[in-house]
This record gives sequence, C-alpha cells and structure tokens, in this order.
Amino acid sequence: MRRTFLSTLLALLTAATSGAQTLVQPVGPIPPPPAPPAAWSPPPRVVVPQMGRVVGRSSALDITAIRGKVEIRDAVASTTIEVSLANRSGANQEAVIMLPVPVGATVVGFTFEGPANEPTARLLTREEARREYDSIVARERDPALLEWAGWNLIRSSVFPVPPGGTQRVQVTFEQLLESVGDRIDYVLPRSDMSRGPAWSIEIDITSHSVLAAVYSPTHELRTVRRDEHSARLVATDRGAAATGALRLSIVRGVGLNASVLAYPDPAVGGGYFLLLAAAPPGLANESLARDLVLVLDRSGSMSGAPLEQAKLAALRIVDGMRDGERINVIDFSNGISKLADQPLILDPATRGTTRDYIAGLQPSGGTNIHDALLEALRQQPAAGSLPLCLFLTDGLPTIGKTIERDIRAMAESANGAKRRIFTVGVGPDVNVPLLDRLADASRAVATYVTQGDDLTAKVGDIADRLKGPVIADIMMNATEGRAPAPGRIAETLPAVLPDLFLGSTLVVLGQYRGEAPFTIGISGNGRDGVRAMTAQVDPRAASTANAFVPRLWASRRIAQLIDGIRQLGADGHTAALDSDPRLRELVGEIVRLSATWGILTEYTSMLALEGSRFNDWRALEAACADSINGRAVQTRSGYDAVNQGINFNRQKLESNLAGTKGYVNSQLTAVEAPSMAQCGDKNLWRQGSRWVDGSLAGVETPQVDEEVLFGSDRHRQLLWELVDEGRQSAIALDGEVLLRHRGKTYLVRNVIQ
Repeated sequence: MRRTFLSTLLALLTAATSGAQTLVQPVGPIPPPPAPPAAWSPPPRVVVPQMGRVVGRSSALDITAIRGKVEIRDAVASTTIEVSLANRSGANQEAVIMLPVPVGATVVGFTFEGPANEPTARLLTREEARREYDSIVARERDPALLEWAGWNLIRSSVFPVPPGGTQRVQVTFEQLLESVGDRIDYVLPRSDMSRGPAWSIEIDITSHSVLAAVYSPTHELRTVRRDEHSARLVATDRGAAATGALRLSIVRGVGLNASVLAYPDPAVGGGYFLLLAAAPPGLANESLARDLVLVLDRSGSMSGAPLEQAKLAALRIVDGMRDGERINVIDFSNGISKLADQPLILDPATRGTTRDYIAGLQPSGGTNIHDALLEALRQQPAAGSLPLCLFLTDGLPTIGKTIERDIRAMAESANGAKRRIFTVGVGPDVNVPLLDRLADASRAVATYVTQGDDLTAKVGDIADRLKGPVIADIMMNATEGRAPAPGRIAETLPAVLPDLFLGSTLVVLGQYRGEAPFTIGISGNGRDGVRAMTAQVDPRAASTANAFVPRLWASRRIAQLIDGIRQLGADGHTAALDSDPRLRELVGEIVRLSATWGILTEYTSMLALEGSRFNDWRALEAACADSINGRAVQTRSGYDAVNQGINFNRQKLESNLAGTKGYVNSQLTAVEAPSMAQCGDKNLWRQGSRWVDGSLAGVETPQVDEEVLFGSDRHRQLLWELVDEGRQSAIALDGEVLLRHRGKTYLVRNVIQ
C-alpha cells in the first residue's frame, strides 16, 4: 500500500507532456527515455522545495531554509538548491526530495549531511512520468501537486533526519540556456502558491560578451556588483518572499541594445510586448553632459536635521558631477536666492564655490514653491546637454502663488527647455499630487522621504541613477521592412518615455497588432546627434509563458488611470460615478484590470476582502470610486497622500511582478492579499471556500458549463489541456475553482470527499 501511494505521488510530480514547451522551450533534442527505474520504496514524506512544504500526512519535518545559488557562464547555467530540514519528533524521519526542473536540465551534483541509504539523485523525464500518470489522480488527494505537471523532476536520495536534529541537502543541475538574438533567458521553477520560508537567492553572471542588461520581470533583485562582463545579484526581502517562477533576461552586446518579449492575446488584436533597452557601462565616454539646477527648500520647517541632510545630499551630487558639466543652486523660503544667474561650468574653482554656497544655507521663513520653480525653469541649458532639476521641499506652498492648479500650469508653460524635474518630498506636509505631476510630465519621478529614511541616501540614489545620460527625448516607432507601420504598436507605457542612462535598463510595455513580424525602433538625442536602436518582433514566437508582460502592462495602466482622476482634485472635482459618465468609465476600467490581472491597489483592495460583493459590478465600481474620491482626489497632503505617491511612482514604472501583489498603506507598511492567486496568465480571487477567475468579476450568476470532480478522467483531461497552455497552477488550489477556459466556465471541485 505504501509503495502504491508514493509511486503514484511521484508520477504526479513528474508528469509532463509535449505541451510543456509553452513553459520552458527545450534548448536541444530531448534524449530518449532511460530504462524504467528499478523498484524502490520511497519514504512516506516528500520534500518539494518549490512549494516550501513537506508532502505527507502527519509529517514531523519542517523546511527551515531554502537557498538558491545560480551561476551563469555565457549560455550555461548551474543552479544549486540547498534545503534545510528540521525534525520535530523523537525518531528518525526519512524523506525524498522532488525538485521540478526545466526541460534539458542535467543533474551534476548531490550532497547531504550525515548518512544516507541511497546517495544518488536521478533525473526523471516526462516520458517516464507519463507511463504512471493515469493511475495517480484517483489516489493522490493533494491538488497543489498538480502545478508540477509539465515539468521534469529530480528525485533525490532517501536520507534520515535525526530526532530533534537537522539535515541539509544540496542538488545541482545544469542547463544550456536558449538564446533569442542577443538575449538569453533563465527560469527557476517555483510555485505560484508557495508556502514556507522565503528563499535566499544569489545570481552570479559572467559573459565573454559585454553585459548590456540584466533584468528580472518576476522578482525584485538588487545588483551588488556589475561591470562590463560580470554581475552579481541578490533577491531583496520582497524578492525573496515573492512566489512564482523566477525569470531572468540577460542582454549581451557592445553598444545600445534592445530586445522584445511577447505574449499573445487575440482580444487586443495581437498581444502585449515588453521591450528592454539597455545602455552598457562601456558607453561612459558617449554620454551627454548634464545641466543641473538644484532647488533647495530652506524654510523654517527645514531647520535642524532636514536641512543639514539636504545639504549633505546636495554636496554628494556636486561631487558626483564631471568637470565641464553645469550646475546652479537655487534656495528658497519667503523669497528666492541663487548661486549664480545662470548655471556654472564645473571646474575646481566653481566646484569649491558651489560647495561653499550650499554649506552656508540657513533656514528661515515660509515656502515659496511657485517662484523657486519658475526661476529654475528660466535657467537656460547649454546646447547639447540634458537639462535636469532636482527640487526638494518639505512643505506646502505658503508664500506667493499657492494654488496647486496655478503652479502646475506655470510649470507646464514655462518649461520650454524641457528640464526634467525630479521632485523630493520630505515628510508628510507636501502636496503629493503636485510633486507627482511636476515629475511625471517632465520625464522624471518623484521621491518621498518619510520618518526613518535617510534623506542623504535617497537623494544620492537619485543622483546615481542620473549618471551618464546616453539617449534623451526618446521616441518609439514601428516599421515593416523600411516602411513605417502605423498602428502596429499601441497603448505604450510609460506614455512619455524617460531618458536612458548609463548602465540602466528602460522597460517599455505596450500592445501590438497583427501577426506579421515587424520592427520596433527607439531613437533620441545623443551626444553626437540622433542615436537609435531596433528590436525585432515576431508575434508567431509570442508565448503564454510570458504572462508577466500583460500583468505588468495592466499595473502601469491602472496607475495612469488613477493619476488622471487624482489630478482632477486640483480643480475641485470629485469621483462621483452617477454625475460623471467619464469617471465611471475610468473607474470601471481600473476595477476590470485589477480583477482580471490580479493588480492589488489600495483603491481595489475590496476585491480581496472576505465577503466582498465580487459578483456585483456596481458595488465594486462604487467601492473603488469612493476610495479614489476620498483618498486620491481629496487627500493632497499628509501620510495618507504620501503613501499614494509612493505607490504611484512605483506602479507607473512597474518592472517586476513582486510589486503587483500589494501596496503601501497610509501607515507606510506593505499590504498583500493571501486571497489572491496569480497563476500564469490567470488570476483568481478567493470568495469563501471558492476561487473565482478574475474575468468573472461582476457576473451576478456565472453559468457553469461543466463541473469537474477532482480525480476524475475529465479532471485529468482538463489538467493536460491547461498544461499545454502553461496554466495548470490555476487548478492547483484547495477547494472549488470557478475557471474560464477556452470559452467555457468550469467548476472544478478540488474537494476531498
């Protein structure tokens, strides 16, 4: 009985079909399946690191830590998964590790602590698994394991974990990564619904070719070290806790580079694309000179630490600029003062003068934002330079023109030089929508410094990002051959593209139309004239494995819609649905995108609340409108506004899925919803004991076309249909699942009878 149960469990974990290529494309021919393995008797507990859990009834084993170490050398990746286990019982516990891996992976290492009965690890192919799969569903009752149908699997040795002790196991596998032009892609399988400890993830990359860009669309990674040919990245706290497969794209090559990932969606007439544009560190000698105006608030409220930190931050910026670049300093309280009438060319003498001026600033008076900003925008930049402004304030306008609408209009009309206005709000007493609009309308971003933050470090981060502008005033176009192809790309976000800086990556999301191949071009102003790069788009190669593309696009689109409504607050408007059909349409689109793609915002958090009226569209719209009206429109300052500014500036440039699953609330703490599941390109919301497909939001009484019982032949058939599309994790949830699939609505009863 024990052997039958666990052999069928193994079959479920290793099951796969040829449709797995929609998840991970093989990099070469798949070797013929080996001879059937000799009979073996696995222990009654199975460790699945990707799920963060030990499968097996009454298990006394806990996973205490998981570490992923990835080394990529050119196009070969070596991945080591280290799992630490603890035995809570007073007797030896045996277990086996099951590790889902991409097609084409090869086991190259297996180590463990202490004695083991079978010191080997074996790769089980999908062909082996399929021979046993038909008998599994009727016996195994854990739907979460269905997520690994479609993957190959490494089965480790059986090993003991001593009473009250620990065991640590390492499994290493290698794979040849697929190349798409100058880009190679890496995937580390992880569960969309993983539980257990957060992973520690380290990635080391070495390439003979220049590394133009290293980008993860799924997890938040921090670059610890990078040069032209190598990089080291680690997962941030948020990245380590994020669920779902970790995906990494590496773009290689000298000079400017661009690459596209695409997702097919007939509903939009083609699909969605994500374009990566990169400027490698080696282009330092080809960057534009910067023309910077530093605008510093020295009103009385800045007295003490705020002004001292602001001065240190300003000095750091001055020290980071090159000789030959230009700088001016404008400081304001009741009135306006400045270092010079026009920006100074930096050399040792003017650098010292600038430092002395900043060091001598003293606090006093009120906050004349209007005149300070106007004076900054009147500064004429040098020809061929990139005009920048860093505007730092800790208060609301109290002197001169103080109406938000007037200040915003002045900034738009007076900025003929197209100076980028990077705003920094210090503390809660700032007009957040105003600072956001000043930045957003000028190809810049706003930053907020809250209690406990290091102002000097935050401003220093901005300065580091602005080093070495390579292309300014960027535009996009589409061509087929040499002819313009209007209409092939649409709804690109950000709508106004930011500048591309040295060592950075520009991520543009949008929709494409049609199925014929075409080219996306990016061009802008460089040091020696127009600079351009192109990326080829072949819609026939679009894959549902790139489900992160439409999800990231939806997150940015929601930010754009919310800010459009939020800015109406400067004119005294409200978001009353019944009195303004235009606002009702915008709110409806916000709710639809949030529900369908699983974008959790503070304005659509009702989707994740227990007992929410998920089937009542009017109620969902009204709840969203009330939240937007009470917070986004009417709340202009205070921490209730600052948190919205933080969310907006992250979301408008959303570049990884970790950010789509939550938001920062008015207490400036992170909020995520366990009642939401992003499963491939599906999104499901928990409603009581049932998971509901996000596309069914607002459907009062969904018409169920077919009920499917866990363990039935139809359940198995549905699973493999979903495997073919990379969507099997959508039915790997406990309880009932109401799912849209191929134009029909299924009620999948993952309920143990």
